[in-house]
Amino acid sequence: MKKIIALTIVSLLAVGAATAQEPQKKDAPKVEQQARHGHGGKHCGNCPNHGKHHGGHGHAHGQQAQPQAPQYNADGIDMAVVRAFPTVKSVKKTAKLTEVYDANSKLLGYALYSKPASDGIKGYAGETPVLIALSTKKIILGVWLLGNVETPRYLQRVEEAGFYKNWNGLSVKKALKKEVDAVSGATFTSKAVAASVRAALEQL
Repeated sequence: MKKIIALTIVSLLAVGAATAQEPQKKDAPKVEQQARHGHGGKHCGNCPNHGKHHGGHGHAHGQQAQPQAPQYNADGIDMAVVRAFPTVKSVKKTAKLTEVYDANSKLLGYALYSKPASDGIKGYAGETPVLIALSTKKIILGVWLLGNVETPRYLQRVEEAGFYKNWNGLSVKKALKKEVDAVSGATFTSKAVAASVRAALEQL
């Protein structure tokens, strides 16, 4: 009788182990399935929520996570613009661009937001809005990811791959023609970022 009980327990354990090791869905890498639940991974450091876990457990269990609201410095300037133009002292918003000036009222360049043009463009877990910094001659100086709820692990991979630098030094026209390769292991996220960049530039 003891042998029968022992064999039954062993059989149940074997079935449980086999079930736990079933392959992940084919439409997303195994690492994406794990990170989807907000476990592990470092932050990309390229957005206002640096050091915070965007998705968190609330998002994983059905509660819709919300991106962090824009933060402003003592001059009332969006910190995303400050990151792009460290010497900014004032800004002037126009229909399509935000003009950026230093303390001497010298034009430093322009800040171009992808929203609302990029609304609806989603990566793995949510939208990926960006800010594009342009020189006074409308040459791209850099791309910055704004507040989002995308999975941190994928944002880290995109950052480490230098993906945001793909458009640096290009004119708007050349940037719109540029084809960029997706980042392995963060395909959805990198494609969404590229689409957000395009949506922003198409406004000009």
